Amino acid sequence: MKFGYMIQLQIPKPWTDTTESEAHLNAVEQAVQAEEAGFDRIWITEQHFYVEIGHSAAPDMMLAAMSQRTKRIRLGFGVVVMPCHHPFHVAERVSTLDILSEGRAEFGFGRGTAEYITEGFGVSAEDARAYADESVEAVMSMFEHETFPGYKGKFFDLPSRKVVPRPVQAPHPPLWTAASNLESWERAAKRGLGVIGVTRLPPEEAKPAVEAYWREIKASNPDDWDGKYANPSAGAFAIACCHDDDAVGREIAAAGARWYYGQNDAELNRLRFGSAAGIKGVLATVKDRTDQELIDDAMVVGGDADTCSRVIERWANIGLDQIVLMMQAGHTTHDQVMRSIELIGEKVIPRFQ
Repeated sequence: MKFGYMIQLQIPKPWTDTTESEAHLNAVEQAVQAEEAGFDRIWITEQHFYVEIGHSAAPDMMLAAMSQRTKRIRLGFGVVVMPCHHPFHVAERVSTLDILSEGRAEFGFGRGTAEYITEGFGVSAEDARAYADESVEAVMSMFEHETFPGYKGKFFDLPSRKVVPRPVQAPHPPLWTAASNLESWERAAKRGLGVIGVTRLPPEEAKPAVEAYWREIKASNPDDWDGKYANPSAGAFAIACCHDDDAVGREIAAAGARWYYGQNDAELNRLRFGSAAGIKGVLATVKDRTDQELIDDAMVVGGDADTCSRVIERWANIGLDQIVLMMQAGHTTHDQVMRSIELIGEKVIPRFQ
C-alpha cells in the first residue's frame, strides 16, 4: 500500500488579510513534511471560483514550488481539468514540472464534474467529456512525437509544431484519472489509467468496482490506452486525521469530512457537486451517519494510529494499492495537519510496507 497526500486548499471563513497566502505556504510545508514522513505522492486538485471550498487554481505552480523543496516524493496533478486549458498549455506545463522535479511528475486528467467551473471557461456540461477526450488525445500525440503532427477534431484544429520542453519521463509521466462514481473504474482500466476513487461508501460496497478494474486492466488492449504504457494502480481518497488521542482524531477527521462533503454554510456549497441530486447524495454520506459510524464504515480515516491503520487496512483488503489522505479539510488547523502527517509516518505507514 502506497500513501498519497491530497491538497485542495480549503479556506473556510472568517479570513484575515493573510489567510489565503498562509494556506498556500502551509501547503508547501505540508508537502515537505509528507516526504519526510514517507508518503509516496503529493496530489493537488484543480479548482476554480470555489471561494472557501478550494483555492488550488494553479496546481502546476504549487507543484513546481514543492519540487524545489523535496527530492523523492512524486508530484501529481489530481487532476488537470482539461476543459479549462488549451492542449498545448497542458503538455508544456506537465513537461515543465517533470523537468523541475527531475522526473517526478504524475499526470492526472479529467473532464471535471462541476458545470460551474467548466462553463466559466466556455465549455458546456454537455461538451465537457468530448472536449476532454479530444484534448487528451492531442496531448498524448505531443508527448509521443518530437514534432507534433497536428490534430483536428470537433473542438480543436491544432497546427503541427515542436512542442517544448519535452518531459524527462519518456514518452510521458504516468497517467491517472479520478473516479467520482463506481462506473468510472472500469472505463479507466480500459484506457490503461491509474485511478483514484473516493471513500464515500464502505469499502465492501466499492469492492466490485475495484475487482472489475483489475480484471479489465489484465484484459485491456494497448490500442485503447491513452498513452504509450499502462499505469495499473487503484487508489482511493479519504478525509483523515491521525492524533495521539483516538477520540480527538476521530472528531477532527469527521468534522473535516462534514465540511468537505458540504455540511457547511459556504456561499458556493450548493454548486460543489453539480446537480441538486448530486449534492443531496454526497451530503447523505455524512449527514446520515454519526462520527462513530463514519469511522466504523471506513469512509473517514480518523483516530489514533491503531484506528487509522485498521480503517486503511479495510481499503487495502479490497484491492487498493494506494490510499490518498486529505487532512487540510474544513477548519482543521495547520498544526493539526503537520502532527497528523508526522504520526502517520511514524506509526501507520511502516505497518503497510
